[in-house]
Amino acid sequence: MSVSKEIQAELDELVSGLMTVILSTADVNGMPNASYTPYVAHAGAYFILVSGLAKHTSNLLQTGRCHALFIADEKGTANPFARKRLSYACLVSEVDREDPRSDVILDEMAERFGPTIQMLRSLPDFRLMKLQPGEGTFVRGFGQAIPIPARV
Repeated sequence: MSVSKEIQAELDELVSGLMTVILSTADVNGMPNASYTPYVAHAGAYFILVSGLAKHTSNLLQTGRCHALFIADEKGTANPFARKRLSYACLVSEVDREDPRSDVILDEMAERFGPTIQMLRSLPDFRLMKLQPGEGTFVRGFGQAIPIPARV
């Protein structure tokens, strides 16, 4: 199953218009944690650069899973109950600093977020993580929850 070109265009517009993703993680005991982080989209996945000191980072490393939420800004939404949003269940893996993709993705982050990335990439506790989207849901508004198939 795939989504229509119209729906895909809406998904792309929503995700490309945002700079951060909201993460829902849990530790190995199931204790939940909500957070957010800047991201870049690359080759069908989302990449985040997160501190090893952050709770979400240890949760991601321990479980290898999260839920990612991309949600339209409240200011541009007529009804807060019907904000456009896209959520995915994601498999998570760390991208080793020696992996050739690491520099490519970090360079994309630097282009998008500026000089802060150069400083963060030099810190040894920061980890580059890949969020591989699984199945998701796109909510266009009231009564418009559209299943989104996992990306292959």
